[in-house]
Amino acid sequence: HPNTVSKWKARLTRGGEDALASTKACGPQPTLDDRQVKRLTKTVVGKNPQQLNFGVALWTLPIIGDLITSMFDVVLHPSSVSRLLHRLGLTPQKPARRAFQRDSLQIWSWTQVQFPKIVARAKRTQATLLFLDETGVHEDHAVGTTWSLRGVTPSISVRTGRRRVNVISAISPRGRLWFRCFNGTLGATRFVEFLEGMVHDIKTKLIVIMDRHPAHVAAQTKRWLHDNRSRIEAHFLPSYAPELNPDEHVWAQLKGMFRQDVLGGDEDMGSAVADAMADISGNRKLVKSFFGHPDVKYVREALGW
Repeated sequence: HPNTVSKWKARLTRGGEDALASTKACGPQPTLDDRQVKRLTKTVVGKNPQQLNFGVALWTLPIIGDLITSMFDVVLHPSSVSRLLHRLGLTPQKPARRAFQRDSLQIWSWTQVQFPKIVARAKRTQATLLFLDETGVHEDHAVGTTWSLRGVTPSISVRTGRRRVNVISAISPRGRLWFRCFNGTLGATRFVEFLEGMVHDIKTKLIVIMDRHPAHVAAQTKRWLHDNRSRIEAHFLPSYAPELNPDEHVWAQLKGMFRQDVLGGDEDMGSAVADAMADISGNRKLVKSFFGHPDVKYVREALGW
């Protein structure tokens, strides 16, 4: 437009060619200043809505909007709240489930005091450190996601029975994995048989970390551990803290494999689970990666990784 060209000519006359350099529009002034943004971030990250009497446990855009209004007397549209949160580095995430019975002091003592002592003893005696756990794979397990046309829900043939294959495994920080598949519940006899197999396979002394599953603390198990104390010793994780066990990530890997590759109609479930576990155990790099999860950072710190 001639008016625009006139403005350009005036700039050229006043400041030369540098005055014609393009500039980025500064945009509207932020609704919240830096001090208010820091206060909001500290509140959202450090508290949950129930602590502030909002009645629910999870932050949503409307609730954060209400929080901004109550704190700063400013009304923002949910889309504006979303842009603000992303600018602050906050993203919507599914929270990890934590039992309210957890004892934070007990967990701190385990990660900062007890476990480092166990690692020191394992190094001193050249023992093999193992983390042990159990799980079950159901025939009607959840199916993962796939791509399809919008509004057209894809379908896949799955088995709809209620069968279940249970697995017990133990992993070492060096990337080795031992496992056994079985049907039915895990009792003391079956558990002791698994321990006997590891003692036979591993020539060094074993230090086993596990939870307080009934089979782990049964009288038969305690007697066997006492009789074989020169070859194996057991230590127990804090109650209601399964995330402290790196072996939990074996189950995430196993079940993720079945979500992506569902069982066929003529496929034997027990064989499929055993084959999947064999694939995992054969990949030492994968097994070692289970110790890289943030929840088991204490293991890496104690090992000096």
